[in-house]
Amino acid sequence: MTPFLTGLLSFLFPGLGQASVGQRGRAVLVALPAAAVLGSFGLILARDPGALTGPAPDSRLLASLLILDLLAGGYHVWAVLDAYVLARRAREEVLWVDVAPRKWLIALSVGVLVTGTVAVHAAAAGLSVAWQRDLSCKSGGTPCWFDISYPQCGGPYPDNVEVGIVGVNHGKVFTANPCLSSGDSPPELTWAGGVNAELYANTGNPGPALSTRWPRNQASPRTCDTQTVPGSDTADCAYDYGWNAAADAYGTAVDAYVHLGLAPTGSTRTPLPNTWWLDVETVNSWRDDPSLNVATLRGAVAYLESVDVANVGFYSTKYQWTLITGGTSDFAAYPSWVAGAGSEAEAVDMCGGGGFTGGSVALVQYHTGRFDGDFRCPDGGA
Repeated sequence: MTPFLTGLLSFLFPGLGQASVGQRGRAVLVALPAAAVLGSFGLILARDPGALTGPAPDSRLLASLLILDLLAGGYHVWAVLDAYVLARRAREEVLWVDVAPRKWLIALSVGVLVTGTVAVHAAAAGLSVAWQRDLSCKSGGTPCWFDISYPQCGGPYPDNVEVGIVGVNHGKVFTANPCLSSGDSPPELTWAGGVNAELYANTGNPGPALSTRWPRNQASPRTCDTQTVPGSDTADCAYDYGWNAAADAYGTAVDAYVHLGLAPTGSTRTPLPNTWWLDVETVNSWRDDPSLNVATLRGAVAYLESVDVANVGFYSTKYQWTLITGGTSDFAAYPSWVAGAGSEAEAVDMCGGGGFTGGSVALVQYHTGRFDGDFRCPDGGA
């Protein structure tokens, strides 16, 4: 058997290469550490399958496996090279001492074996780190979700983002975030994941007296202030206003994707269905009559669902939601993105309460340094 194939056997399992050249005692000694590690690993999974593969793997076990993998990597490389050298000696050849053409062959074969062995353990280490990061995300220990909008224009963005949520508007309805697809900094839509970004849009209901965008003589989706159905300050007009505002925000997002080259010119839909959040805050204009505000939100939801977005949810707080909507449960089927947590730990705790919509809590926003992090609730919707 050639030295390369002998080394390859010990790559597959330490000790096999040594056994193939008749070194059975040495093979047993080389194989023992690998067998012990695999046996321990199997025992852990047999006693507690969720320790590594469950929704909340054991962080200490993952850290131990990472350290063990790094140590095993060095041991594995040694086992492969040891098998290779033994095979060379068995053929009465001395490693690295040969005619020039064979030296390159030896270097290549050893390089392939060592590189392959290191790559396997590097991949295992990467998986362990990814699992630990995912666990930290799920526990709130590491902020992995962030949201930004026009206030971050021209400034730095959060790093190491798993999921980004970006505001489409410039703080109110019928406006556009100037950094969504351009600006001095990289486009915020690119930062948020491009076609996979989650998006949020402002909402409001200023009423016909204050808004130059208030619908008039509109027949669809509801009849608003027409000759046959006069009157502009109605629930149907409020519904149309919400529909129109959501349509404008959605069109802004489509234009941004086109500008970034992620959608073809003339597109009327985003490249992939995004998750959309409707921002319901007292900083925007609302009516004193909660029923009119609820009608506006119904219109916004209806428009987004008409273009087949992935999910729709609401961003607010219990106080603001109650003040604006009267605490309606009309949107209990939609998840809440709750604002107001002061820390990761508080955000984790807030997942346990009910959402302001009456449904589940999907996200909780909290302050982390200069940015807003978002904790993804394990059992949330959206």
